[in-house]
Amino acid sequence: MSVLAVVALSQAENYAVVADHLYTMDADPQGGPGLVLIRDGKIEDVRAGADIKVPKGYQVIHGAYVTPGLIDAYTSTGVSGAYNIPADQDQDESTDPNTADVNVRDSLNPEDLLYQYVNAYGVTTLQVTPGPRNPIAGTAGIFKTAGPNSPFRTVDQLTLKLNSAMVFNLGDTPKEVYGSKHKAPVTRMKTAEMIREALLQATQYQERWDKWKLEKSDPAKRPTLDTKLAALAGVASGKTPAIFNVYRADDIDTAIRIGTEFHLKYMLASVTEGYLIRDKIRQAGVPCLVGAITQPFENLQTANATYENAELLQQAGIPIAIMTGYEGYVPKSRVLLFETAIAVANGLGMEPALRAMTISAAKILGIDDKIGSLAKGKDADVVVFDGDPFEYTSHVEQVLVQGAVTYQKRQ
Repeated sequence: MSVLAVVALSQAENYAVVADHLYTMDADPQGGPGLVLIRDGKIEDVRAGADIKVPKGYQVIHGAYVTPGLIDAYTSTGVSGAYNIPADQDQDESTDPNTADVNVRDSLNPEDLLYQYVNAYGVTTLQVTPGPRNPIAGTAGIFKTAGPNSPFRTVDQLTLKLNSAMVFNLGDTPKEVYGSKHKAPVTRMKTAEMIREALLQATQYQERWDKWKLEKSDPAKRPTLDTKLAALAGVASGKTPAIFNVYRADDIDTAIRIGTEFHLKYMLASVTEGYLIRDKIRQAGVPCLVGAITQPFENLQTANATYENAELLQQAGIPIAIMTGYEGYVPKSRVLLFETAIAVANGLGMEPALRAMTISAAKILGIDDKIGSLAKGKDADVVVFDGDPFEYTSHVEQVLVQGAVTYQKRQ
């Protein structure tokens, strides 16, 4: 049992969440009245229908709309802090284009204001990633959020999945960062070459280790440990997923080429121009973490941004999740709920949008056995709304993470 589960067992009460409109994101019909029973931090039962009698021994929570906890599939929240000063900016180790050996876990600050801020808007799980500056940025992790009332305070308590993916950045940012230092990469082609070379070296590195272990060689012939190559070896073998953070259509195409060449298990993030190359993405069978939906025109690689991107990708049959990504300006963290609402208003639709930040996101990230839907045995991550989640006048009333109330709206 994880530390998070142990804490939840000691802190959580048993709740009966009664919903006028219950969206389990499971296989059942969505939006009707229902009841979710929570015991010891897990979902004990889900019952559909009106006028369901609440069993004894449960504290009742009533909500107009009830959904699973929201999942931000790619964000720098927790490593890029609210004050936007060097002291709280730990998302980019921009001293080396290849920082495959760094892990976001070692920068995560659960006490940062933004970590609690996103919890108040219903986000219960984050895939926290390194920033956009390095071609090979380092390893991401998946963590539960903390709120003002949260019993979970440390990284270990909040960890859901360590080493969830290795992040690669293509496009303008890496070449601007290192070009200004008169250091490679200065071009897109060099960025791609550096990633290819690192993956090739990682493959050869693993082969040397496999051969040594198979032959039970002399300890003196043991290969030299290389932390960068060791981290990338899992990516090259397909054990660790890769995330290519890409914006322009040509960068998306490059990511697909690299993924195909090395037979990677990978996903695409940001994908600002994904709609322009959606047939290629569908043919590659690669999921997309879409966002930020309201991406501003900051440079040429975001000039063709459209609010309809998520809908167009979904129409093409591409698995999607919604993400907020990295922001260089205060307040540093976009609100996942608001970003998704813009996609809803531009064609995505309510249920597909809810899926894109719950069960679909969980499936893409490989954590749907634990979260993403309100189903028996899963973590009791629940959001209670006083109205339609995507209506501007609605509010998050309560958030539960692993059966503990981490946020409650002031009356």
